[in-house]
Amino acid sequence: MLERIHQGVDITLFWLAGIALIVMMALVSIDVVARYLFNAPLTFQFELTTNYLMVMVATLGLPWCLRRGAFIKLSVVGRFLGVRSHNLLHVFNALVAAAVLVAIAWFSGARTWDKFVGGDAMFGVIDWPVWLSTIWVPIGCAMLALRLVTDALLRLRNLDRPVDGDDERTQDARDIAENGGAS
Repeated sequence: MLERIHQGVDITLFWLAGIALIVMMALVSIDVVARYLFNAPLTFQFELTTNYLMVMVATLGLPWCLRRGAFIKLSVVGRFLGVRSHNLLHVFNALVAAAVLVAIAWFSGARTWDKFVGGDAMFGVIDWPVWLSTIWVPIGCAMLALRLVTDALLRLRNLDRPVDGDDERTQDARDIAENGGAS
């Protein structure tokens, strides 16, 4: 039940990031056309794109990407370990990363709160509230930390079972069989 809720939040954040990306592309395209064909650029586009939409795109999709295995995995030591040791190493790495992300979420959340309470704004064509730009960092980092902790707990519960995609030795054997060892 809790995992289903977590997946739903991950997917919702991913869709928000996707919508932000589409809006960003549309705004930049419309701005280019308006600027060069009609000499009437969208004066708000640059601030909205760089300070709000890019932040959303960069942070909100992180938990979904982790769940889908879309991050790069370095396996210097893992390929030489047994299944249990490999899973313990993964748990340790996930918990360390989660601790760093919790710190980032905490401090960026405090900064967001200060900007909200202070009524800070970026002055320009439109006075944009700063907190609407910074709120996405603590949300994305906190959800990624939660996903890492969830994954670590699942690994702890199944220490002696290999996880799909984690057994580098099996992947190496497949590569050798398919390519004759050539990479």
